Amino acid sequence: MLALQRTIVTALVLVSACKKPIDPGPELQIIGETLRLRTGDPVPRTSPWFDGAHVTFVAARGETLGFQVVHRGGGPVTVTLAKTVLHGYAVDRAIVKHASSEMYGTGMRGPGDYPDGLTETATPATDPAYFTITVPPTLEPGHYLGELAVGAQKLVIDLEVVAVSLSLPLAAWAEYNPQELGGTTEAPSESEKQCIALFRERGVLLAPPTTAVGYRARKELLAGAPFVPVDLPADPQAAASEARAWRGLTQNQRPFSIPIDEPKSAMRANVRALAEAVHEANRDFIFAVTDQPRTEYGDTIDLYVTLVPKLTDAFMRWTYNGAEPHAGSMVVDAAPPGTRTWGWIAWRYRIAVWYAWDALYWHDRHNHKAAPPRALDPQVDAQSFDDGDDQGNLDGVLALPAPAGCRPTLRLEALRRGLEDRALLELASACDIDATNALAKSLVPQALGDAGSRASWPRDEAPWEAARRRLLELATCDHQGRL
Repeated sequence: MLALQRTIVTALVLVSACKKPIDPGPELQIIGETLRLRTGDPVPRTSPWFDGAHVTFVAARGETLGFQVVHRGGGPVTVTLAKTVLHGYAVDRAIVKHASSEMYGTGMRGPGDYPDGLTETATPATDPAYFTITVPPTLEPGHYLGELAVGAQKLVIDLEVVAVSLSLPLAAWAEYNPQELGGTTEAPSESEKQCIALFRERGVLLAPPTTAVGYRARKELLAGAPFVPVDLPADPQAAASEARAWRGLTQNQRPFSIPIDEPKSAMRANVRALAEAVHEANRDFIFAVTDQPRTEYGDTIDLYVTLVPKLTDAFMRWTYNGAEPHAGSMVVDAAPPGTRTWGWIAWRYRIAVWYAWDALYWHDRHNHKAAPPRALDPQVDAQSFDDGDDQGNLDGVLALPAPAGCRPTLRLEALRRGLEDRALLELASACDIDATNALAKSLVPQALGDAGSRASWPRDEAPWEAARRRLLELATCDHQGRL
């Protein structure tokens, strides 16, 4: 018996000796917005921004760079960089108890604590700490030096500003319920205005579907948006009345509505009847449906908001949310780079607007109707959506509650990064369309309706940063469009 025990112990020791230990990675590292490391996850050994001694960034004028400082030792972190606009954020963690379900795509990483919520502070002491550097649009090209201080360790920051000017259009729309912020469609609250400004800075139009009456109260908050979301009744007669009320109401903006979401077969005749009534009342009104083209609709649909458009599609289309392998997902336990993919995919697939449902889904009002409704607390449980079949962790939550309204998340920052990438793609394509197309295709070979069984884009941040820097090179051309 003793000999058998010795044999078992020896075997266990040999197995343990053969098992390669997990490399925890360096004590200090610089990573981007898209990588959310759980406690215990290995830290990347290399970084496109940090060589162990120096921190280097390259940016266009008007661009915002975001980065996380991973520092196991803890303690305050500060950044100084002259002539730029700096913001620091403490990062709190969202607790995922059960992985988001298959509705949100492949690549879910499962339970754990994910860094996500951001609270602004000049000297964050959390691990990670998060910072943004915004380059003023008038800053002269050149190198600008600064310092990153982590505890007693001080590192030189070298920011290269290139001769490219970037502006961030509103290329995404995020819906929300004004009641979450104490407002109504006709009377936006001060908290709403703060949240809307926060999203606008990141290239996202945060707007609830509104009525013609409500538009008058929200007109300034919708400035610059090419489209205005409308709360259209599902009754044809009432919908026609609302559509007529929008005649001549907007300038350089078109009202649109998705009155019936993801209609099943039994509802498609209703969609067509509603579209016909709206068109008869107002031909400038855009009638949309979250579906693909179908014979039941005839030619009554102006805009298809579909999960699976193809490169070869000729009809007007947007897309929404995201689920791998079609697009990165917004849930907190999704694989990186998540929402950053939206900008690249939208540019490749000619998606004018990416629709995010929802942005402030702090109460699961569709599934938990008991009073008072269950409030979301990501630091206890990140599950925001549960209909019995599908569960999502921070699904519909791109910002979190704050005393003055909203505070951002790393996933919203990743979306901003993707939308800025999209703006760089536009600038680069004006200089060299063939090289820009080739670059975008190499980074995101297939997506949306052309996707295969697995996501086609890289997980690591290095290829994305290399592609962004290549866009900056391509976008540096003279006024005649030549490199």
